[in-house]
Amino acid sequence: MKARRKTAGGWGRWVVLLMFGFLALSYWLGWWPGGQHLTAAKLYQQLASPLLRLLLYMGVGLLVGQAIESLGWAAKLGGWTAPLLRWGHLRKECGASFTAAFFSGILANTMLFTLWQEGKISRREMTVTYLLNSGLPVYLLHLPTTFFIILPLTRQAGLIYLSLTLGAAALRTAAFLVYARLRLPAEPVGEAAVAVHAPEKKEGMLQEIWGKFQTRFSRVVLYTIPIYLLIFLLSDAGFFKWLREATAAYVSVGFLPMEAASVVIFSVATEFTSGMAAAGAFMEAGALTVQQTVLALILGNIVATPIRAVRHQLPSHMGIFSPKLGTEYLILSQGLRLVSLVAVAAPYAMWG
Repeated sequence: MKARRKTAGGWGRWVVLLMFGFLALSYWLGWWPGGQHLTAAKLYQQLASPLLRLLLYMGVGLLVGQAIESLGWAAKLGGWTAPLLRWGHLRKECGASFTAAFFSGILANTMLFTLWQEGKISRREMTVTYLLNSGLPVYLLHLPTTFFIILPLTRQAGLIYLSLTLGAAALRTAAFLVYARLRLPAEPVGEAAVAVHAPEKKEGMLQEIWGKFQTRFSRVVLYTIPIYLLIFLLSDAGFFKWLREATAAYVSVGFLPMEAASVVIFSVATEFTSGMAAAGAFMEAGALTVQQTVLALILGNIVATPIRAVRHQLPSHMGIFSPKLGTEYLILSQGLRLVSLVAVAAPYAMWG
């Protein structure tokens, strides 16, 4: 499999970056219709600080992923999940990204894209592994945080909600493995037993890793900064607030009372914790049954998460992969996630 060498940088990307910089400056100076002057404190707290933190995480993930690939450790790391992925006709290198996804989504994605660029895995293997990573690994990565927010606020309903979302994540993972087994070629007999050794030539290895990191990180920066800046400007202009409120206006459904629709609106219009707190308060007051609370929270999850994904995941996806591929992957994963939530929520709504 040939390595895919893609040029990084280029004058075209710098032009795009400068255009976005001018766009941001014009907004800051109030040249936009209805624009507002941004204070230095606001720029630091809402733009510079989170953007630098994101670039730091992405840089560390890219450097670690590049080191793992260059030193030949990918197959060894993937050996932990080899039996499972071997059933799905996926290489051990894919298993390295799958294992990393339990600890860091950015690291898993950077490793995956690096392996594809180096020609170690095919495009279809990269896509299937990305979708696998978005199933149980991502769910379990965030479970410790969500568990201790949901359970105290919504108790029995929260436990059922967590069980259903866990079932949806497991369903997606199982479906992707079955798809991989059906669509990917089986590994040739004996190939799995061949040990993957670290490269014998150690001279200049650190320079090689650093050189590849600089090339790829410059590409990541040139994509991530403009996209993050655009999303910041849209957010500051009130676009996402308008989108949340407009979406919330269409989530009042007939099989849930108005109180449940309010829970959904809280989930969409504010943040995750506020939705859970509202759900717990309505259930405590007897305005909602346990089943109605669970369904309202799932509906709020379905509507709210794609909006949050655009705000928080789109810049890193575009930076790590490419604008086109990152957008495709994010839409695909969110769409399949929605389908899996509906698949587990519908039986509970009818027979729960």
